[in-house]
Amino acid sequence: MSYSPMRIGGLVSGMDIDQIVSDLMKAERTRVDKLYQQKQIMEWQKADYRDINLKLRSLYNTSFDMKLSSSYLKYKAVGTMNDGTDFSKYFSVSPGASAVPGDYKVEVQQIASYARLESSKAVTKPLTGAELSGQIEITGGSKFSVTIDGVKKTVELDAGNYDTSNADDLEALAQDLEKAINTAFGWQGDGNGDTISGIKRVQVNIQNNKLTIQPAENFHKVPITLNAAEGDTTLSTLGFADGAAYSPLKLNTSLKSQISGSIEGSTISFNINGKAFEFDSNASLQTILDKINNTADIGVTARYDTLTDKVVLTSKETGLGAKIEITEDSGLFNALGFNAAEAVGQNARIVLNNTVVEKSANDFTVNGMSFSLKETMEAGKAATFRLENDADAAVESIKKYVELYNETIDMINGKLSEERYRKFPPLTDEQKSAMSENDIKLWEEKAKSGLLRSDSLLDGIVRKLRSAVSTPVSGLAKGMNTLSAIGITTNDWKEKGKLYIDEEKLRDAITKDPEGVMKLFNASGDDSSSQGVATRFYDILKGGIQDITEKAGGGEYQIYDDSILGKQIRDMEDRILNLEEKLVQTEERYWQKFTAMEQAIQYANQQSMWLSMQFSNYS
Repeated sequence: MSYSPMRIGGLVSGMDIDQIVSDLMKAERTRVDKLYQQKQIMEWQKADYRDINLKLRSLYNTSFDMKLSSSYLKYKAVGTMNDGTDFSKYFSVSPGASAVPGDYKVEVQQIASYARLESSKAVTKPLTGAELSGQIEITGGSKFSVTIDGVKKTVELDAGNYDTSNADDLEALAQDLEKAINTAFGWQGDGNGDTISGIKRVQVNIQNNKLTIQPAENFHKVPITLNAAEGDTTLSTLGFADGAAYSPLKLNTSLKSQISGSIEGSTISFNINGKAFEFDSNASLQTILDKINNTADIGVTARYDTLTDKVVLTSKETGLGAKIEITEDSGLFNALGFNAAEAVGQNARIVLNNTVVEKSANDFTVNGMSFSLKETMEAGKAATFRLENDADAAVESIKKYVELYNETIDMINGKLSEERYRKFPPLTDEQKSAMSENDIKLWEEKAKSGLLRSDSLLDGIVRKLRSAVSTPVSGLAKGMNTLSAIGITTNDWKEKGKLYIDEEKLRDAITKDPEGVMKLFNASGDDSSSQGVATRFYDILKGGIQDITEKAGGGEYQIYDDSILGKQIRDMEDRILNLEEKLVQTEERYWQKFTAMEQAIQYANQQSMWLSMQFSNYS
């Protein structure tokens, strides 16, 4: 391993030993620098090969797609509802390659749905006042304040007398209180309580001679707080303490303490689709929901809807096979307001050319046509459409394929003809340190240029691809056995095989003979002469990708680079390591020699001084 010990030389001789040794080592490092440059060139070549391989793989994958009939036998559905409107509101249809052209009539009778159960009412306890008794008298101008979701308003009540022993009077009290609170927040209603403007934010009810306040059924569940006005006892007359509040359900707090229904027993136990669940009676709703959702084999998801304050159970699948069945001992779901203990999904149903088709999902395929149902049709409505050959879609597929082919051969031809600048070898670290970043960039652009110039491996791949394009496909009709017959041709030879498309001629060929065009690309055969263009490409590219991978590595799932260039780079690294160790030894040897010289000069100086002293004594 190289090292740079601190040395101080030239104290005796006066020579700059450090600079002398450094200059000597520059000459010695020339061989190592050349190896570094050769290694860098191989790494750049490997990167270029791998970039080309990625492009070849893209063309290879697309060639596989172009071997499929679906790339050419494309259809489109053209039609309307029987009333002349667009049928896309109710369903969409995508014909596949196996679809049969013709006329079709469709009625969407039913949409596939999930099995679903939910609370019939809000589950959180309302704000409940004290039990009312006797005669309640409200004087005109009585007031208190209400804060809803942080907004505080003063509520004024009209004068009134209410007999708590009379159910109608209690109901009237609840209605008057509800009207006063909502009016304070901008609501206006008619004599029947129907809304003229604004919205109802709260609802007030009577339960066991007690007033209850909570968010209105169609208003999101937000905090509500009541506060008494100074010197006014109206709030306490209505049975509420100053600061009484309604709070939305807290998911991580004991469920039993927050809901209006009652849960029996010391544990919460129930079964969903035959799977048993058991919790402590003080379990939170979040704990219960998480347990249900993490039990995969019951096929049910559970959630709490914060807007409606309801618990919802939904099957994971649609169709008649989807179900939710609940049995329980503790009464949890009854307390949550569930009116039913079971539910099933329903199938999607269409009538296709007078034949009923039922499927468990809204997305399905019939006779090669992929349907996606959106909405049930009203009675008497139906859609009619015709499957027609979609020449434009097929033209687009072929255009994209030809464009990718052109990009691929342009990339390879560019590397094969790229100028090689041999006077611009890779820069060493020392050279880079003396240059600006822009100069380094410009230099390396030339240094990387032409590394694959006239490469025989790449040249062979291009030649095979160009031959595959130009050679007729044997076994096909004479007017449909070459790409030029359907409008795909080459121009100037200088463009090295680039293809051009006459779209009108191609569209005309697809319209007249879509299967003939398809066979021109995807025909299979025992040898290349009888294979279609895409089939030829697929085999050529498969071999080319394998050859480049053997040369430069980078294959799929490859962990260890066992390629030719990979091995050469590792060999080069070993040689560099050995030479670096020898350079350390060489530098040490130079220093030993100069140190010996210094010692000799010092000894000579000492001798000279001794002789000088002796002569001076004799004189």
